[in-house]
Amino acid sequence: MTLAIVEIAGRDSFAAAVAAIRERGFTEILPTVALTGTELGDTRAPLFALEPLDRILGDECTILQLAYLQDGELWSALNGRYATVISDRFGVCSPCLACHLYMHLLRVPVSWEMGGAPVIAGERDTHDERVKLSQTPESIDASVRVLAYGDVELLQPIRESSSEDIEGILGDGWPESGMQLGCLFSDNYRDLEGWARYNADGYERYIAEFFEPMGRAVIDAWRAQQEGVPFPTWDTVVRGVLEGK
Repeated sequence: MTLAIVEIAGRDSFAAAVAAIRERGFTEILPTVALTGTELGDTRAPLFALEPLDRILGDECTILQLAYLQDGELWSALNGRYATVISDRFGVCSPCLACHLYMHLLRVPVSWEMGGAPVIAGERDTHDERVKLSQTPESIDASVRVLAYGDVELLQPIRESSSEDIEGILGDGWPESGMQLGCLFSDNYRDLEGWARYNADGYERYIAEFFEPMGRAVIDAWRAQQEGVPFPTWDTVVRGVLEGK
């Protein structure tokens, strides 16, 4: 029996689960939802969405009980406490950026507990020509590297897929925004016409100088805790990254 951890968010994440199971032959999956504290809607929505997923998979895979993950202090340290510092340094600041990595990171200790099970995510390089700052080729690559640093494989089976491809996997009965949670900060980086506005050079520096080092620092803190080292506050960990320590 081969187990994988599935990131449950929106429609793409369910399509990724189906694609990964059919490509890699996983026989058991643990669906997980990462909570941030900024959700809008019924937090049971992902649970309802598991029913059609079970119908699609049929007898191909066993779906374990949905697990909810959350670390409010970590989310705050990554996205709130140092927002001004990050904005001044990189010329770009959106809670969507580190929030997406936060969601990946929460699965790392779960993977360790489950013998190094890989994590399946539904990220895509493009969304029908729409830019999503939380899902760019640069940030996806960096997230893969961060989890690899923690000895966890981050699978991206639909990374190059279009919306039509997603519909082909799930069927047209699964609405694009159906059965998923919203977010208080949704589209915060878009202008009045809906275009994403950000400093491209600053974004690249943010990924290289904060996003990826910060992800490794979080994993280092968890590893040290396993070895009996007193656990620092997340504010201290993130501040250390910003100070180059």
